[in-house]
Amino acid sequence: PLLYPVRLYFQLIGRLFPRKAAQRAYTLLTTPMQRARHRQSDAILEQARIFEFMYGKELLKGYEWGQGAQTVLLVHGWESRGTGLRNFVPGLVAEGFRVVAFDGPAHGDSGGRRTNLPHFAGAIRALLRRIGPVHGVIAHSFGGVATAYAFAWLMPELVLPRLVLIGVPARHAAMVDEMRRMLRLNERVLAELGRIMEEKLQRPLSDAELINLYDHLHVGRVLVVHDRYDNVVPFESARLLYDHWPGTDLLITEYMGHFRLMKNPEVVQRVVRFIAEAD
Repeated sequence: PLLYPVRLYFQLIGRLFPRKAAQRAYTLLTTPMQRARHRQSDAILEQARIFEFMYGKELLKGYEWGQGAQTVLLVHGWESRGTGLRNFVPGLVAEGFRVVAFDGPAHGDSGGRRTNLPHFAGAIRALLRRIGPVHGVIAHSFGGVATAYAFAWLMPELVLPRLVLIGVPARHAAMVDEMRRMLRLNERVLAELGRIMEEKLQRPLSDAELINLYDHLHVGRVLVVHDRYDNVVPFESARLLYDHWPGTDLLITEYMGHFRLMKNPEVVQRVVRFIAEAD
């Protein structure tokens, strides 16, 4: 019922002014909802060294644990926050790593109201300029795409020895299709939406699809973790990455969905072991 007036708006405006409707859809697409901090995050936050860093005009919040010589970066997904991957922190610190996480732009306790893929990726670059090179990145969902985009197009000179991608979308098609279904967007509006996304990227949309970024990355080993019954990002994404990213390891879970797999002790242990393994 709440979507009915929104859909009616897009149906009417979309027929007459497809560009205007697409601009409005893009605004919705790039405005994350603010979610309360999970209560289980509090214990992890109490152990963290909290810092702030500037990204453009926005003040972003960062978190740091451990004292190791090598750093592992945790990158959360859309409408999450830095402590969304909190379950990996104790094991990584026990392995001797320094662990860093952050609240992305317009997420958690960081500044900003809107963000998009190149903007979020730019925040990752700003953070790495502050903390230095990283041994590995563990990224969830949208955060995985932003990480690959940052290392491929914004920091192509950097080497990333370990990359873990959890529940990541291989293509943008699923996201756009969900927007089409939810708002009942017609084909003209969808075409305009694609053009707007390319204008923001300043490159073809295909250049930002995860499936196409491998050749632009200096990455060592990659582990893809995906649940067979993920109802947010279909399992097909994991298969596409496994087929198109040479040498990728694949860890398949069942009945853990898009989020619970990050809390599963066996998954956490496997990911930590992958990060810590010698070449």
